Amino acid sequence: MNLIDTIKKAGIVGAGGAGFPSHVKMNAKVDTIIVNGAECEPLLCKDKEMMKNFAEEIIGGLLLTTANSSAKCGIIALKSKNKEAIEKMNEIIAANKLDGRIKIHIIGDYYPAGDEVVMVSDVLGRIVPPGGIPLNVGVIVSNVETFYNIFAAYKTSAPVTDKFLTIAGEVEHPITLKVPIGVKISDIIGLAGKTLVSDPVYMSGGAMMSEIVYDAETPITKTSSGYIVLSAGHKFIQRKTQKPAQFKKVGKSACDQCSYCTEFCPRYLVGHQIEPHRVMRTLLMSSQNDPLITKWASGCVECGLCGFYSCPEDLLPNFMCASAKRDAIAGGLKFEAKKDNLKAHPMAQYRKVPTKKLINKIGLGGYNDHAELNLIEIKPESVTILLKQHIGQPAEPLVSIGETVKKGQLIATMAENKLGADIHASIDGTVSSIRKDAIIIKAV
Repeated sequence: MNLIDTIKKAGIVGAGGAGFPSHVKMNAKVDTIIVNGAECEPLLCKDKEMMKNFAEEIIGGLLLTTANSSAKCGIIALKSKNKEAIEKMNEIIAANKLDGRIKIHIIGDYYPAGDEVVMVSDVLGRIVPPGGIPLNVGVIVSNVETFYNIFAAYKTSAPVTDKFLTIAGEVEHPITLKVPIGVKISDIIGLAGKTLVSDPVYMSGGAMMSEIVYDAETPITKTSSGYIVLSAGHKFIQRKTQKPAQFKKVGKSACDQCSYCTEFCPRYLVGHQIEPHRVMRTLLMSSQNDPLITKWASGCVECGLCGFYSCPEDLLPNFMCASAKRDAIAGGLKFEAKKDNLKAHPMAQYRKVPTKKLINKIGLGGYNDHAELNLIEIKPESVTILLKQHIGQPAEPLVSIGETVKKGQLIATMAENKLGADIHASIDGTVSSIRKDAIIIKAV
């Protein structure tokens, strides 16, 4: 079986972000593959811990994918502060005489270093066109855990059944874990000790680009990277949950067009036509309920930096940009962005936002930012395995209620010619329920 078929059979998707199916992403010829080890979301540690503890597997996955894509070079991009991970990586590169084939690229501790467009610009000096992907400039970028999963699938035919993630914030002992896919937050939160607030909410995937989860019965998926526990009353949670009527009213009354939101925008600095201050200007020219139709929002990736860090008035241009994009889609409008002769801003390297400053600005400075990996065996009573843990279509169930399944068994698959990924059982057990969106397995 070739590597692409192996990846597909294992149900591997991008282990962070939207979960793009890896058998599609890796099925290309490029000159460079980058392991994205930036992990720029505040308080998350799972990538750092994986690079420290599983360097050989990650490099193994990188070697497999570079060979498959005919890439001349594989690059592991990680932060200078992750000294143990760098040492482990360099040891393996030296021991296996991989100099030239595999390189370490040290990046600064800034946000959002993990944005793949920013990373390609910083590592290779190439500008991914607006609306494009790194493949457009001869590069594949993928998450640390994805390469780990590729190596496991190649060596042992192991499908994706477990997930590495960090639990941090208002917990007694922040921790990084390996958990069966489909366990609930409530199954694992106690492994970080006591929850230190009486009204916890869970920021899924970090702080800046997170979804706020209120229900501790929410299941973990292939793309879960961590949960930051905060009080529902925390100022940052209050800002992230502002309603459109509120942030539009405040934005319209208080924006003084200073343009800091644009001047610090990571995509603007690499040469894309995204200017949040112009989106705010559009708000000033419309009523509160009018659509925000403007091309200056179309390149926004909603990293949150403009609203949660840059704006001196604590406005939320990131929310305005998100609203403007949705309004344009609803109106059937598409804006053509400039894609030729793109140039990074001459001040791009001097406007990077240090993670430490960002953490202090959003009110997370008092929390422990280290969460060591602890490979505790987790035995949940049941798992709820969602049928859509990836971009594309939901997988179609292959099992029946009452059927006995084994960990690693294929339980849902993608229809031919549909974008998505296969789903496997994460525990031994019996199928107790099949919902429209999930398969529930009760442990034996």
